[in-house]
Amino acid sequence: MADKELRKMNRTELIEIIYALQQNERTLRTENEKLRRQLDDKLLRMESAGSIAEAAMSLNHVFEDAEAAARQYLDSLRYVDENVDKILSEARQQADQIVAAARQERTAQEPEPAPRAETRRQRRTRPPSEETRQQRRTRPAPEDTPRRRERHLK
Repeated sequence: MADKELRKMNRTELIEIIYALQQNERTLRTENEKLRRQLDDKLLRMESAGSIAEAAMSLNHVFEDAEAAARQYLDSLRYVDENVDKILSEARQQADQIVAAARQERTAQEPEPAPRAETRRQRRTRPPSEETRQQRRTRPAPEDTPRRRERHLK
């Protein structure tokens, strides 16, 4: 039937039909191309969604590992803090015992300290002893010493 109708048509009608079919083919091709792009985009999104989900899962593991490491670090700090107080108190007790023993030993072995020598200031300010007074009385007068005489003569 289609063959008979085509044979009855003239040349211009056939060209018009061919032209319409070509236009229809172009629109179908562009639509096909558009649909393929959309399909590729959807596939890419699904792939990236899969990789994002995998990345999120791996990040969750990283965060879990980091949280476990932080928890372990804090536990070790607490343990050290508790033990430092104990060790410090024991060390202080031992130090106090050692210091007390050393003081007892020093007081037992050490003789009384020798009196310290007097300084010039202390000698000047203290009252003269009886012996010193006698030495001053027997000392020659200042004019009698050779140096003093020289000074007076000048």
